Amino acid sequence: MLHYLLTCRSLTYAQSASRALERTGITAIITKAPKSAAGRGCAYCVKVAERHLVKAISAFKDAGLGPPRVLLVSHDGAINEVGE
Repeated sequence: MLHYLLTCRSLTYAQSASRALERTGITAIITKAPKSAAGRGCAYCVKVAERHLVKAISAFKDAGLGPPRVLLVSHDGAINEVGE
């Protein structure tokens, strides 16, 4: 199953994002961002199912969290950044 990681700059930001997603009915799991995606320093992300991506991005914007960086995690574990 494909899923997406919506990146957040800190754990607090990821917790706020997770709460915003939960309010819209989207189950989100907070996790550390993969090293290949984090760049310098540590980052966190919320993991959402493929079917919830559009609604999740909208929830980020509605909560004032701005558009997240979106990463696609494919079946084989490969991670690729996707545009909005």
